[in-house]
Amino acid sequence: MRKSRDVIGLPVIVSETGKQIGTVRDLLFDGRQNLRGVLLERDGWLRRGRFIAVENIAAFGADAVMVDSEDVVSSLGDEQREWVGLLSGDRKLKGRPVIKASGRELGWVEDVYFREEMGTLIGYELSDGFLSDVLSGRKVLKPGALHLTWGKDVIIAPDEDIPLHDANGK
Repeated sequence: MRKSRDVIGLPVIVSETGKQIGTVRDLLFDGRQNLRGVLLERDGWLRRGRFIAVENIAAFGADAVMVDSEDVVSSLGDEQREWVGLLSGDRKLKGRPVIKASGRELGWVEDVYFREEMGTLIGYELSDGFLSDVLSGRKVLKPGALHLTWGKDVIIAPDEDIPLHDANGK
């Protein structure tokens, strides 16, 4: 299980040549909340619209994202533009409120957890604001098999009892 914050900012390295071909700028998820790839930030004028599909990533390492060749980098097509990023796009996840179907707010998305080997989003790190984060820490919502609805402005969680865990593991 990885936090997106641990991957964003990592260099992307070609294992064949040792060449750095970019830096991870964001993670992209489809409408079914599956990790579809990483958005790259590159030096020079072409700073957006380049990505690597998750199936072309050899490893999400602690210090770098590894790929087998430079050929795995491609441009975003129309389908990929509909994907949701944590930090980028009109429907970015970070800062979006999570509200239960009953109307109770659980917090705002600060980070997401994903399982790199399966490409699935498995949790949301939620904030109740700076003061609450300092005093009581952030919480992690792990919906399991329950599906959260990514609406235009908010994320809707079902009314079923979904436990909130301490983000620090306490």
